[in-house]
Amino acid sequence: MTHKKELWSKLKSYHFDHLVPTLLWQHIAANFDGSNAFSKAFASKIARKHGWKNLFALKALDEYKKFVYLGIISDFQVTPSKVIDIVWHEHLLFTKGYRQFCSEVIKYEFDHYPELVPITQQTEQFNAQYLQTLDLYRTEFNSTPPAEIWEITKYDKEKLVKKNGQPTRKKDEDSFSYNPSTYTAEAPLYTFFSDSTNAGVSNTEFGNGEFGGAGASGSWSNPVDSSSNSDSGSDSSSSGGSDGGSSCSSGCGGGD
Repeated sequence: MTHKKELWSKLKSYHFDHLVPTLLWQHIAANFDGSNAFSKAFASKIARKHGWKNLFALKALDEYKKFVYLGIISDFQVTPSKVIDIVWHEHLLFTKGYRQFCSEVIKYEFDHYPELVPITQQTEQFNAQYLQTLDLYRTEFNSTPPAEIWEITKYDKEKLVKKNGQPTRKKDEDSFSYNPSTYTAEAPLYTFFSDSTNAGVSNTEFGNGEFGGAGASGSWSNPVDSSSNSDSGSDSSSSGGSDGGSSCSSGCGGGD
């Protein structure tokens, strides 16, 4: 039976192996900075396609893993930010590799459900799931979701503050290995690591700084500003498009 610490260890050690051909410089760089050539190659592909910088894309990959973790251990359907959704879409394009990721790494059918009809009730549901996802992030990782990755969403500040709608609950049959009592009964992930250097669990890695959301004091009118671009290596195109947000959740709950 998989528990939180084991699940996170598997996700941390997953490097999007063999999805994208690697280059010599990526192997050399990985040897120097302790990263992984396959992760660098996948991040570089995403960065070129969406006009991101490589450092921003690498950070987005790390946050995507955290989103997957939250989607598995939650008892509700999680909803990503726009940036996370873009990474999820790119991962899904490698159908064989994604199937192997689900069956061999996380042992969970992490399906992607788009918002097919943008009706008010469904939008409110995704809004509630998005806010619940952010709350669970803070609980599990004992840190604040980095704004440059998580704050880009389709929902305006008023909708977020109102917290309309209710998250959709998951069903046991949604995955071949999901047992809600296994995860929900356990303490938050960060409590399993007494030393913040263990397994990469640290406030620095899990994000720091101010984050708006749920009525907090961050700026939702301009979520990607010049300061976050400098820190993350991203630019103003990091939102991945002009629509400004995601309407998806996982199987878990969706994307557009």
